[in-house]
Amino acid sequence: MASTNTVICGVCESQHTTTNADFWCPECDEGLCPQCLKHHSASKATRSHGVIPVDNYKQLPTSIANISQHCSQHDRKFQNYCPQHESLCCPLCIQSNHATCLGMLSLENVIQTAKTSVLLESLDQSLKDIKINIERVVKDRKENLVEIHEQKQKFHDEMKQVRNKINEHLNTLEIRILQELSAAETKVKSQIGDLLGKIAKSTEHINSMENNISAIKEYASDLQTFLGSKMIETEIQKYETFLQSLFDDGSLRLIDINCKIEDKITDILSNVTSLGSISIESTSPLVVLKTRKEIQVQTRSLPRVPPSTVNDITMALQSKFQFNHITGCCFSFTGDIFLVQYGNQRLLILKENGTLKNEILLSNSTPIDITCIDEKTVAISFPNSKQIQIIKVSTKTVERTIKTTGFCHGLCYSSGYLLYCDTGRGIQKVNMSDNCSSTLVKDNALSEWSSVAAYKNKIVYTNNYHHTVTCCSLAGEKMWEYKDQSVRYPRGISVDKDSNVYIASSGNNSIVVLSSDGKQVRRLPGEDDANSVPLGLAFDVKQEKILVANYREQALYRLKIY
Repeated sequence: MASTNTVICGVCESQHTTTNADFWCPECDEGLCPQCLKHHSASKATRSHGVIPVDNYKQLPTSIANISQHCSQHDRKFQNYCPQHESLCCPLCIQSNHATCLGMLSLENVIQTAKTSVLLESLDQSLKDIKINIERVVKDRKENLVEIHEQKQKFHDEMKQVRNKINEHLNTLEIRILQELSAAETKVKSQIGDLLGKIAKSTEHINSMENNISAIKEYASDLQTFLGSKMIETEIQKYETFLQSLFDDGSLRLIDINCKIEDKITDILSNVTSLGSISIESTSPLVVLKTRKEIQVQTRSLPRVPPSTVNDITMALQSKFQFNHITGCCFSFTGDIFLVQYGNQRLLILKENGTLKNEILLSNSTPIDITCIDEKTVAISFPNSKQIQIIKVSTKTVERTIKTTGFCHGLCYSSGYLLYCDTGRGIQKVNMSDNCSSTLVKDNALSEWSSVAAYKNKIVYTNNYHHTVTCCSLAGEKMWEYKDQSVRYPRGISVDKDSNVYIASSGNNSIVVLSSDGKQVRRLPGEDDANSVPLGLAFDVKQEKILVANYREQALYRLKIY
């Protein structure tokens, strides 16, 4: 921050008098006492200067406060800005160093919108993104520590069970293997601890830069804001590079401890000289870091493809797989298929070809719908018990429970918020960071078995009893509503990359696609079986695939655009 020492009035000091300054003129780059301020405000040359209290000036970061209005080489006031060299220029600078530079700009025009420029907001958002990424890294590393400890305990217990079956000869070997196991854990904890220490220091610097941005917004002059933003942008790039380096150097690779018990442990007295072996393995990171700049670069690098229209779309059957009583479905972040089994109260995890990979027995009754929160967690709605369970898939445990006022059915996740359909109330929004809930769209006529999907800056939801599909902004304002015989008893809903809306029309045994403005509709070929009643619907945007969950049979379609 700027110096907290006493600021002297520059005018009085030039007259060999020492007077404390109560004000600061950024353009004159000197302090002013109240008496000199009167002359400063009355003078034609200085009356338009933006004078600020000295206390405000002291709030500025030192690097910002030290920015001068005058050229140190020629002792002239800066009047221009050279975009080619990204430097300020006085008239003599232009003659000596920038005579051939093109596009010289007036400094007054350049800085007049500095505080309202997109850059300052972008820098502030970049800092927030970095903090979010840091939180993700810290959470991921801490979870890895917990998993390492659980793995250690698991192997420890296995060794104890084996140890109780053999004689005293195993004492020495048991101590040795436990020491190796502890050493492995200590090594991993040391590595992760060092990384968390570095991240903690970075977090302190990030918080300081956030405070600096706030001070710049409040107290810096336009020039200081402009140049200060450039300085902070450079610092942000360093921390973004640091976070990316964690991927590049393998610091975020998932670490596991493996312990293999000897197969011939019963022959220990004659053949075995060790209880097992300890090894440390690492796999690709599970944590996902994404900065806005990377998103922008990726977006710019992609070829421009015209958005598809509903008349261009058809579905090609890829595979079918049969599981009974399925009401909800979604894709995982790794491409697996999640199915909610209403009758047997299970969460089924399938490979892309429909092979059962895993299953989780759900402790509550009547699960209806499912959505992915992140790569490790899903949310499942239980309308009869008026709750939503957040389940960690890897451990098959319920992390937390969200109580709902009414019967909750369809749900989706978007940008840190869980959205769900609440019968007779409308679309509810839950902040996943603090579990605070609020009404996003008030709809007293919302029926049971309704579903919701979020995309870009909009949400769409179905009303099963009223045969409608409604589109609203994220502020809850209705944008359009579709109602027609082509959509009867709509259930599942999803959206593709071009904002076309797909609906499971259970009353027509079909999948219907609506244009993004709700004006065009088309029944998609594919669900021709009269016994098929589509309930759940999920769209994989990356691979352009649609998963249709019928009550007794599921079908995976690949989207085709002609």
